[in-house]
Amino acid sequence: MSALFETWTLKQELPEPFARLVKANGGKRTSVKERDCSIYNTGKAKSATLHPPTLRAILWLIDLMGCRGSGAAGLQAGNEEINFYCMEYEKTDGKYALVYNGKNGKIKGLRLQNGKMEPLSPISGKGNGGEEYMALFAFMSVDGIGSIQNREFTSSFYDIRSHVEGENVLSDEELLSCAFVCCDNLYRRIEFGSMMGDDGIPLEESQLGNPDFITPYLLNTGIYNPNEVACGEFEILAVRTLHKETTLGALKGKFNQGRAYPEEYRRMIPALPDYYRVNTETQEILSMIVNTPARFFMLAGESGAGKTTDSKIIAQALGYPHFVFTCGPNTEETSLMVSILPNIDSCKQPEEHWPTMEDFLMDPASAVAELTGMYPENVESETAFRKILEEIYQRGYNRAKGEKDFIKKESTIIQACRMPSVIEIQEVSMIEKPGTLTRLNALFDDCAKTDLLNGEIIERHPDTVVIFTTNLDYVGCQMFNESVLSRMNLIQHRKGMSAKDMAKRAVERTGCNEFEIVQEMAQIVVNIHKYLTKKQVQGGVCGYRELENWVWSYLVSGEIVNASYHTVVSKASPYPEDREEILNTYILPYYEAAA
Repeated sequence: MSALFETWTLKQELPEPFARLVKANGGKRTSVKERDCSIYNTGKAKSATLHPPTLRAILWLIDLMGCRGSGAAGLQAGNEEINFYCMEYEKTDGKYALVYNGKNGKIKGLRLQNGKMEPLSPISGKGNGGEEYMALFAFMSVDGIGSIQNREFTSSFYDIRSHVEGENVLSDEELLSCAFVCCDNLYRRIEFGSMMGDDGIPLEESQLGNPDFITPYLLNTGIYNPNEVACGEFEILAVRTLHKETTLGALKGKFNQGRAYPEEYRRMIPALPDYYRVNTETQEILSMIVNTPARFFMLAGESGAGKTTDSKIIAQALGYPHFVFTCGPNTEETSLMVSILPNIDSCKQPEEHWPTMEDFLMDPASAVAELTGMYPENVESETAFRKILEEIYQRGYNRAKGEKDFIKKESTIIQACRMPSVIEIQEVSMIEKPGTLTRLNALFDDCAKTDLLNGEIIERHPDTVVIFTTNLDYVGCQMFNESVLSRMNLIQHRKGMSAKDMAKRAVERTGCNEFEIVQEMAQIVVNIHKYLTKKQVQGGVCGYRELENWVWSYLVSGEIVNASYHTVVSKASPYPEDREEILNTYILPYYEAAA
């Protein structure tokens, strides 16, 4: 049994009106009646027990919904799922802020007492009965809140609420029965949740004795803040703006930092069209950059998911130069710091005046003086000639010794770190030695300093934004070093675009005004991609880039099928049999049927 339902919690004082009902019932806190037990109580000898922390939590939630209590309840909604359930619950020893992750059953939070943030109090008989946890679970279970809602709990909860509000007064027996069902329902779904599938409430029980602390720094990043408020008013977990897809032009006025740059760097600020659509994930990164100290992000996803485009959008919205550093299998620690470039200046010959053969024959001494600056009187021709050769040789030797075929120049990463900018480090998962990136750890730490090969100490500008863009599933991709991952403020695993989204982007970029045709082409690309994934075809790709090339070719030739041969089919697989199957299965039948 978890700490939430230990025996001492059941012996706590019951809140009114339930204390009065139990006293009138002979003091019995346990019922064996069928109607008082949850549907999840499937044992032969059924019984349900009133749980004081649960009942206090239910009454608090009812008051909060009726705008009578202090605190708040809400959630942070993602595009397709709920990231966190969020709650603020006030007790005598301070105000508690909690967030619950339904994917892993973890609860994190803090207690605010006398202006100081502290970890949540562990559940123990010495003080904390865990009613703030039960309030969170009750809120999650109410129908219409989220994915963990429960019909049985909702029905009994709203019956109790109607009674408290005076809308539908229940008999003492009915009210007590609803209390039994609510307590038994939460107890069963928490204690035996792992065996209930979607009806259960996942909970990592070990954390109840030592809850995870949302530090002030993490709180300031806003990553746990709600974007939908169900009831109450949040004071600790500030409400985040729920982003909606918008255009780049609309974002520039909101996020542009107004920095001034020399011409060479001003030219590096991207100039994408203002009508470009910006997804909610990219807006989330922009909000973190502007409102928090977060500067390190990773965008992971398949090729063509728009990772590089989004990094350019971020740079343009901020008004920052966009630098790019591309990694490969042989990327070494040194190349992260410096670039080795050919010394083109070594090919330039200095302008020098050499004595001609005619000058030498007429006056050997003057010829020597012209080169050496010293006039040797009565010098013989052989001696003068030898002196001229020695001088020419020495000059050539000294020049060669001072010249280098290659020169070292600070890398793009270091250049970007010297100013407010966005540096996109591409394909980091291609580096064969995962420890290579740890060379940058010092730049990514709070000290933001590292040393160059020449001994110079480089300090990262506090407004330099670092974005890793990579895919993790392609052949040749390596695992990341954990020390690098831990320094990321945000990691977004980008899903491939839908056929509709790909069609929208392709129409915007190509100017093709036949949206329905482009969407049909996009759906074919999506189907081919699924085929390649299912069959695990290696050495082939099919995504947004292939769609855009197909549309360009179609605009030039006017032939959809012919345009697909060298833009889509040829890149889908290196094997002739696969290309033939793709053509005959996904392209030809589609347009033959359409015709």
